Amino acid sequence: MLFRAFLSHSSTNKEFVRAVANELGRQYCLFDEQVFEDGEQFKAAIETMLDESAAFVLFVGEDTLSRIWVEFEIDEAWYRKLEARISKALVFLLTPSISLKELPTWLIRAKISSVTSAKTTAREVRHHLEELLRSKQQSQFEGRSSDIESLQKLLTPLGQRPPRIVGVYGLPNVGRRTFVNKAAQLSLSYPKTLEVVVGRSDTLAAVSIKLANLLEPFSTKEGFEAIIASIQQQTEDQVLHRCIANLRAANLHKELPYLLDEGGLLTPDGAFAEPVQKLLARADEEGDLYLFTVSSRRPPATIPSLNIRPLAEEASQRLIAKIADVEKVQLSAPQIREIAEYVNGYPPCAYFAVDQAKEYGVQSVIMDKNRLVQFRTSAFVKFLDEKQLTSEQRSILLVLARYSPVPAQVLAKVLNLNDQVLISNLVALVDHSLVVPDSNGLYGIAGPVSEAVLTQFRNDTEIDHERVFSALKELLALEDEELPRLQLYRQLMKAALRTGVREKDIFHFTSDLITFAEDFYHRREYRQCIDAARLAVAESEKSVSGRDFLIRALIQEALWKDAEDELKIFHSYAPIRDWHFLNGFFHRKAGRLTSAISEFHLAEKHGRGGTALHREIANGYFLLGDLPKAKQYIASGLGIRENRFLIDLKVQIAIAEGQEEEARRVLVRLEAMDSEAFVWHRLSTVELRFGKYGEALHAAKQAVAKVEGHAPFGMLAQLMICHIRNSQHAEADATLQKINRSYSNQKADIRFGLECRLEIDRKRFPKALDVFKRIQDPTTSVYLAMKREALVGILQSVIPDTQRIAYTGELTKLETTLQGFDANAAWLSFVQ
Repeated sequence: MLFRAFLSHSSTNKEFVRAVANELGRQYCLFDEQVFEDGEQFKAAIETMLDESAAFVLFVGEDTLSRIWVEFEIDEAWYRKLEARISKALVFLLTPSISLKELPTWLIRAKISSVTSAKTTAREVRHHLEELLRSKQQSQFEGRSSDIESLQKLLTPLGQRPPRIVGVYGLPNVGRRTFVNKAAQLSLSYPKTLEVVVGRSDTLAAVSIKLANLLEPFSTKEGFEAIIASIQQQTEDQVLHRCIANLRAANLHKELPYLLDEGGLLTPDGAFAEPVQKLLARADEEGDLYLFTVSSRRPPATIPSLNIRPLAEEASQRLIAKIADVEKVQLSAPQIREIAEYVNGYPPCAYFAVDQAKEYGVQSVIMDKNRLVQFRTSAFVKFLDEKQLTSEQRSILLVLARYSPVPAQVLAKVLNLNDQVLISNLVALVDHSLVVPDSNGLYGIAGPVSEAVLTQFRNDTEIDHERVFSALKELLALEDEELPRLQLYRQLMKAALRTGVREKDIFHFTSDLITFAEDFYHRREYRQCIDAARLAVAESEKSVSGRDFLIRALIQEALWKDAEDELKIFHSYAPIRDWHFLNGFFHRKAGRLTSAISEFHLAEKHGRGGTALHREIANGYFLLGDLPKAKQYIASGLGIRENRFLIDLKVQIAIAEGQEEEARRVLVRLEAMDSEAFVWHRLSTVELRFGKYGEALHAAKQAVAKVEGHAPFGMLAQLMICHIRNSQHAEADATLQKINRSYSNQKADIRFGLECRLEIDRKRFPKALDVFKRIQDPTTSVYLAMKREALVGILQSVIPDTQRIAYTGELTKLETTLQGFDANAAWLSFVQ
């Protein structure tokens, strides 16, 4: 449920209060312009709104208290306060000339503030509403007493000047931001925090714009553009001065600002990025400004820092017990201990575990704890699947999974829904916790839910990105509309990249382009990734992450010359370990496995670590047939964290070793982590390897059917192989033509190999041998095995003696070369 505030004001202050109402959004406030209908009785409407309110908010200007309707609202609110129907009262003074003695006695005891910024005021109101909600829900904060104590010691060192700038770091989802929120209250008496996201390649001006967006008084398009223009024209010193003024304003409003790292806080080597370093240095000179940083990596020793680790097992048990008590879920001590073991210190997983126990029963969670281990996309896929969502709700989630957050009017236009249908479905999604309205009245979707939606609903109608672009552009063109423009321009730029629109005047940050490039890359939308990354490196020539994604996408698209050119530029400024890693990726994709592994080991030698490196080395050894070394690097990679690519490699190794039971066991583990389409694809390879050709074909068809957009090369290749194994030659030929059309510039040798395999199965051996001659690098075992089959077939026919002697000699050499080689397993090389 949501608590709402009644906004009481006089008509002379309506413009300011309107801006506050728009910042809050309809879901958080009751404002006369938003809820009064034509012809409705004014007095009755006020009484109804007050009955629906949890907080009474009075805006006091010069003549406010003398207005008859304001007096009526104050009196009615007082009665509801006495009846405990209104829990909170807030007073905002809009002019310094107001004396507190003029206020009614009961409001003098309320929270009273002087304000000038609608955004700051809205955050203050929403903070109190959220406090009411938290008190209702009894939100838990467990297992951090020692961290709070450590922070207090950090803030009060003996014999030294107390620090004002502090870093908090730890793994994502361990509760870093929750800790900062609680620490601000307990250690610094700041009831609120203010999050400032620092993205990749963010300049000092970009950080200043983000601070201004949160703290400076503007609401219209004109005001937004004026602030951007003024910051862009200022000198570096002026920008720093402006940042400090806004940070000071946050402190004065009892808000603790913190810089949240989304790629731009720290350099690859762990130092503060130059803009952040300058800002922190200037803030430190002030001596009395509190400013925190939140990151996954430890910040430099130039500031004191605190590591927030996953909860200890005992703390996890207490957290689960408290959540279960609030949610009225009966858990025994052994059950709590068993669940805590799989929660593994991550608070979100504890909430999820109790939610699952409440929804499906405790035994369901106890018997299927793998869902807790894989508390990521898979958990939300299952959650979505079991919700009885309407087609409208599915469409809303699909749009929000691509564009989040956006206002309701954009959703209405994109999906062609009337307001009543849209709002009713949005409310249902909010109740399901699938959609979250923010303080700006925008609707967003959480990251894990986003991935689950794109996985689960990929067969639904594709989003009309051009309509999204048009709706956003039309909305942002409204001169006087009070909008969260910074967020909406970000979505507009994303829509432009998806539709191929090239408009130079779309406001954006370079960090946004890099984020988009990363998102496109992981969704395998490599062309859009290239477009976004090229724009990013054009604006920030030495962006490591921007050019990294550009190079990877170029390699994925087999644009070898472009990739080589970008690698040369990357080599001139990037950390050497990262260059070796990308160079290895380049060689691996080009089929030069030995060179790839050599480059990966050089990256490791120069300090590169992480799951991705172990995955690449393991994959290289696997493709070379060195399974023991592949297993070694899989184990070390999984020791860092669970990774779907490494789990998939375990499946492939089990297939290669002929261990059917192990392959199927690990496949279940993969199912909890990867997309439905890919799991069907991998199941097809398992069925094929162990001779279940009909089941393999069914799984291959399911994989291709469940892919959003164009099916990947590997899935189509696997489908063709299954057609061949089931003697469906016409279908195999049709699939080959589809592969050649979709991937005409890629993987030529594999395409020739597939054609050769088809001709062998048709027993057209001479033609198969002709196709084999077109393969550029025929030395790998999988191709040689095909040549061997073609030669065996030809030798069973009537041919000239000279040719038979030559072919027999070739066959003898091949038999020696391929001794011990599993030709059946060789099929699988085509789908990697």
